[in-house]
Amino acid sequence: MATALLNPPIREVCPKIFTNLSIPHTADLKHGKRWSTESWLRDLIEQENFQFKDFLNISFHNPNKDVVDQYLDNKHIRNVILDFYYKNQRPKDKIRLWFFTERESMFFRQGKNQHLDVIKGGNLHIHILMERVDPDWWLKRNNRKIGINKRTIRRLLDGECSTLDVMREALTNHLRHKVWRFPKSYQGADIRDIGEIKKRVHYVNKALSSVEFDKWEHIDFENSDLPVCPLRKPKELIHSK
Repeated sequence: MATALLNPPIREVCPKIFTNLSIPHTADLKHGKRWSTESWLRDLIEQENFQFKDFLNISFHNPNKDVVDQYLDNKHIRNVILDFYYKNQRPKDKIRLWFFTERESMFFRQGKNQHLDVIKGGNLHIHILMERVDPDWWLKRNNRKIGINKRTIRRLLDGECSTLDVMREALTNHLRHKVWRFPKSYQGADIRDIGEIKKRVHYVNKALSSVEFDKWEHIDFENSDLPVCPLRKPKELIHSK
């Protein structure tokens, strides 16, 4: 049984990724492919030197229920975010983002709650792991108009908030202006420090425990900066010996 759990389906997709993975603790074996996927993502962060600093959550106004439709929205959201930081030209070393999809109430059946009914067709919201541009660099660039609250200007002048706070508020307002599904209330979107990356990856990956998703649909491979994956791959790395 343990052998089967140590060889989940994702190994068949990208076997080379798992060559140097450590053996999980006994408690982790219960998670099966969820543990394997988390290990893969954490290894990618280390190997590719991702510097995730911000964690963006968006619960949409008129949300999607279909995962594919949400991927299409994610593509637009990604472009809006990058356009906010790089108005005229995107550099080669632009910030990198990972998109994760989660369904409301999808985690009712997991762990000790296996007896509960699965809720079908719940609304989707997303989590984004983001690298961060330097706020002072961003502020000095003469590349766009921004929208911030007058009270934020007062707080900045009084030393009660930082340039980072201003940048985050401006990005939120930019998304609200450019993304029609973006929540109308300020509670619908939140940007915060990412905290401990291991815990954050575990959190966004919890969708894999749900039968609402097929395999790894909770990861938006197409719109995430993942160097090796089933969709965005150097083919020579897949199934290579």
